[in-house]
Amino acid sequence: MTYKSAVILTAICVLSACSTTKKKDEIKGISKLYQNTTARFNGFFNAEELMTASVLALEDMHEDNYNQVLDVYEYVDVDNPKTVSADLDKAIEKVSRVATLHPYSNYVDDCYVLIGKAQYLKQDYEAAEETFRYFDEEFNPKNPFGRVYKRADNSKSRGDRKKELKQNQKERKKELEAEKKAKEEERKAKEKERKAIQEQREKERKEKEKARKKAAKERKNKGRSRTGSRKTRDSQKSDKNEEQAVPAIDTTAKTPILAEQTGKVIDEKVADTEEKKEKKEEEPLIPTGKGGNFKNKSAYNEGLIWLARTAIERDDYASAESILNRLDNSPGINKDLTQQLAEARAHLYIKKNDYAQALAALDRAYDAIKNRQKRARYSFIKGQIAEKLGNAQKAYAEYQKAKKLSPDYEMQFNASLNEVKLSYKTGKTSRANVLDKLEGYFSESKNAPFADQIYFTMAEVKLEAGDIDEAMADFKRSIDAAGGKQNVKLESYYRLASLLFDREEYAQAKTNYDEALKLMKKTDPRFRETERLANNLTDIAKNIDIVNLQDSLLKLSVMSEDDLRTVALQILESQPEVENKTAAKKDEQSRNLIGSNRQLGAGRSNFFAYNPLAMNQGKADFRRRWGDRSLEDDWRRSIRVNASRGIEDIAEEEEEETVFSDEDIQRVLRGVPRNESQVFSSNTKIQNALFELGILFRERLKNYEKSADALERLISEYPDFDRRDQALFYLYLSQDDLGNSTRVAQIKQMMLSEFPNSKYTLLATDPAYAQSLLDEEATLVSYYDDTYDHFDRREFDEVIRRVEEKDELFPDDESLAAKFALLNAMAIGSTQGEPEYIKALEQLTKRYPNTPEDVRAKEILRFLRGDQDAFDNILYDEAVQAFVEEDKKLHYIFLIVYDLSQRQIDNTKIDISNYNKKYHRFDNLKVSNIFLNRDNKSQAILIRSFDDKAKAMKYYNDAIKNKDEFITSGIPYDIYAGTQRNYREVIKQRTASQYRVFFEQKYLNSK
Repeated sequence: MTYKSAVILTAICVLSACSTTKKKDEIKGISKLYQNTTARFNGFFNAEELMTASVLALEDMHEDNYNQVLDVYEYVDVDNPKTVSADLDKAIEKVSRVATLHPYSNYVDDCYVLIGKAQYLKQDYEAAEETFRYFDEEFNPKNPFGRVYKRADNSKSRGDRKKELKQNQKERKKELEAEKKAKEEERKAKEKERKAIQEQREKERKEKEKARKKAAKERKNKGRSRTGSRKTRDSQKSDKNEEQAVPAIDTTAKTPILAEQTGKVIDEKVADTEEKKEKKEEEPLIPTGKGGNFKNKSAYNEGLIWLARTAIERDDYASAESILNRLDNSPGINKDLTQQLAEARAHLYIKKNDYAQALAALDRAYDAIKNRQKRARYSFIKGQIAEKLGNAQKAYAEYQKAKKLSPDYEMQFNASLNEVKLSYKTGKTSRANVLDKLEGYFSESKNAPFADQIYFTMAEVKLEAGDIDEAMADFKRSIDAAGGKQNVKLESYYRLASLLFDREEYAQAKTNYDEALKLMKKTDPRFRETERLANNLTDIAKNIDIVNLQDSLLKLSVMSEDDLRTVALQILESQPEVENKTAAKKDEQSRNLIGSNRQLGAGRSNFFAYNPLAMNQGKADFRRRWGDRSLEDDWRRSIRVNASRGIEDIAEEEEEETVFSDEDIQRVLRGVPRNESQVFSSNTKIQNALFELGILFRERLKNYEKSADALERLISEYPDFDRRDQALFYLYLSQDDLGNSTRVAQIKQMMLSEFPNSKYTLLATDPAYAQSLLDEEATLVSYYDDTYDHFDRREFDEVIRRVEEKDELFPDDESLAAKFALLNAMAIGSTQGEPEYIKALEQLTKRYPNTPEDVRAKEILRFLRGDQDAFDNILYDEAVQAFVEEDKKLHYIFLIVYDLSQRQIDNTKIDISNYNKKYHRFDNLKVSNIFLNRDNKSQAILIRSFDDKAKAMKYYNDAIKNKDEFITSGIPYDIYAGTQRNYREVIKQRTASQYRVFFEQKYLNSK
């Protein structure tokens, strides 16, 4: 370095140091240059590089599901963003240092935007929103309390400045009110949509019931008039053909016209224009809008776009739309931000299922972008949306664009599949031609990885034609061909389950729903409905299996021993393990033969082929004994009459018939009833299963016909069923819902004659009795439930008021008095302090001795007086009532480990600390341990602390996903999240067994 350079550098440093004492507006010239240069080319540049690498890594992790509308952003929908969180944390650290060391540079606002982006990519959307909200306040040019607000010059009077400030506050208030109004409209729209869906489902249910009744009548009339029934079938067939008529293509749509034969776009000029656009320079993945002259007019607007995107991921669609609307006419929206704005709008509208607006937004994004791969992606998405909107021509054209633009063969191939499918839907070609074309894809080796998608498309084509059985078979083939790929497998399982459910094959539907749930993300809009159906079908499938099994066993019970033995042998021979044993036996014979041949040449360097003398001697001996023979296989065996030709033939000759022992036969026949007691037990299982099915079909699936079928069989085949009055009542309800008035009257008469005094008979025949039960049910119990809800929401004053009013409303009912008293005492303790709390508890123990509430009150009193071990393990009959759900309170993560040495405990804590440094370096987490129960050598390892349940559960879920990094030693452990209060309760109980129930109910199974 020259003397002159050293002097200049020293001057820059001195000026920079001096500038920290000046106001921001006074930092100019070489000092400003120093601030901007060091900010941009040190920390900020490196942080951007880390961000770009993280985005690429997330995009590589993302797997597109071409059977659903693709995501606008590939890097958002990934299962485990923790894989890049270490790099993102480094990026946050770097720009945080830049913002601290260079507060007067033009890159401070960009640093905050980058921090928010990094949190967004980590899927920590709550933290990202907090960052962007702070950024909005600090860098809003209209906010007089922000960093970039330009103060009025001195020529303005104080009154003018006040007026300007008031005007800015007024505008901000209007913006907030508009956002609030948008949220309310969003809520109303969702409620309206929910009601519409509910009404549509009810309408479909009624139509199904009507169709079932019609089908039942037709079955009854079947055979009476063959001619008439033939006519009916013909009319139904013609109706079906009418329903499957090809929809007319919208010729008014402003899209390229398709050629009839080739299906290609005729307008080549459009394609040439697209190619010219593609050759232009491609844009960066996440543009910053920063120019080379250090001036930045777009950072604030970009931050608002990311704030809107964060709101979308948090399902706050109203806020997101309000923010995007603010940006529409905002100054400083360059081409890059125009593209980002259009992308964000498209993402929002797709999430809201507002496909018409999403299509318009994607058109704007497509026009603004240069990146060829992204243009292909947007074209594919537009094709999917156009297909949903019923615009087949536009969908076809967009798929052609995607196929032309995309460098990815998978997208090209899926675009081709969609084109083929569209050609059938629009009637341009026949089903047979489409299926032949799809079959032809199998012949090309490059399509082998996409066999699952081909089968899935074939299933959709067959389903469109009404061939449900063949479609289901192709969905199954798709599952088998998918291997480790999840997306197509998920869709196939889901479609199979839906078809089986519609066909009322509930046991198989349950199995497929379960498989779909294993692959479905919780963010999938179908998740809750699928989970509900799977849960509802659990007991139904179980009871259907019970009825089928016991029916089969009872049929076997009337057979003779010889017939039973024959059936058992047939079952044994058909079992897969028998075939496997036979195959294994053949393999073993082959191995033995090969092994014996190898043993002939065993020994170190004694193999004749390695010894030339032995080779020549062997040839001479052969000629002397056998003469000159032609070269042929198995020459020596061929002179033998019964010689075999190979290993397979030897195995066949030596194969023996499989013999099953009496023990094998008895194992198969073990469940067959052999005496009256066993027959009675089987019939009892059938009765209980039919009764359960009658209720489950009615209450969970609203399938009144299936409910009636199960109950009709129950009351007709088992007249001595011990809950016959209840079965008749549910049968009466289901037949009434089906509109079978004659059968309803018959059931009522049966109930009156057989069970005149049963409450179920009174419910069916006496409306006044039913109303009295409803009134009674809605009194004290519901009042207590409402009071407890107020307590749960920490509305303690309302709890106290309701307890005081309870005696006035229900003066003669003391059944829940102790429970009300305990709630009242706890509410007093939370509002009036410890002395009043103790007083209320003492009153409870005096008024309600020998009750569970008395035990609880005494334990609390002992604890308040200093006894830390005052509580018993079981405070109520239900274990979970020992714990309290407080989502917003401080939370811990704690692990329970058993029988570990101190060295193992230390290594485990080191693993957790290393994991926290890598993935939670800014969370300031601390790790400690404590003995839980010395008797069973259990210890608790505590990780603290988290602001609330959401953050604790995020840590919990990430630790489960990254369990190999979380604890590398592989020791067994149980992991929980819980409040400080509940953690202390676990330590107090010296076991987590009761907390496990609470944790599963309130944390893992809560929605």
